[in-house]
Amino acid sequence: MKRYASLLLGLAAIGCTRAIVAASVPVEDDPSIHFPGFFEQAPLQVADARQPFLMEGVVFRALTLAANDFLPEGRTDLPCTERQASHVFRVIQREGIIFVRIDEDPATCGQAHPGLDSGARYAISRDGRILRRVLDGMEPYTAPVDAGVFEKAEPGVSPSFDPRRLAPLPFLGSSDAGTPDAQTP
Repeated sequence: MKRYASLLLGLAAIGCTRAIVAASVPVEDDPSIHFPGFFEQAPLQVADARQPFLMEGVVFRALTLAANDFLPEGRTDLPCTERQASHVFRVIQREGIIFVRIDEDPATCGQAHPGLDSGARYAISRDGRILRRVLDGMEPYTAPVDAGVFEKAEPGVSPSFDPRRLAPLPFLGSSDAGTPDAQTP
């Protein structure tokens, strides 16, 4: 009986490698930390640089920490989409925090589109502590409001949806079609 319990426990551990490893790294999970917009500007691509690229050791440590936390190395039987080499990494430094964004690169694995919720964001201190880890799909959608401050959306509610801002739909025939006081011929 003990042998079967050990076997089941072992199989469960193998199937949940990412979750187990991610849970073993201490995370402070400071919700007051807001992630910068990783896609607001075109990134400097290191692979395209024609001159040497300098990276501080603390940035390299943060990048390595995030990569190893999200996609642990060491297993050779991982599918292509779960390998570090099949991802792209964006790094931004602000106010003593190193922000790392990890996204699946579908072209590396011969795919056209990345998997749903296949990325992660990390906020890491310069001394190597994970201050916040957010896996894609973990947080509810938040709509931008005044000066970059975000408000939490209630389940089933989109704070960014305003029906008054909808453009008229050409197949309805007129701009006021669908409104309660619209006249029908």
